[in-house]
Amino acid sequence: MIKINLKIQFLLFVLCLFFIGLGINNILTEGFKSGVHLFYQVSPVMPFVFSAILFGANIYSKKTTQK
Repeated sequence: MIKINLKIQFLLFVLCLFFIGLGINNILTEGFKSGVHLFYQVSPVMPFVFSAILFGANIYSKKTTQK
């Protein structure tokens, strides 16, 4: 595992949340599609969702171990 400073991880976490918000805004303005088109509509947002989950879990675990 690569060790990254907690402040940098928090910055990356906020950046991921920003891009998730942009993706949700884009999906809501276009409207939901169906079938394969829904997959293509949602797939650009998924890496940011997974990254936000990983950064959030890592920040939470570092905060609990520092106490």
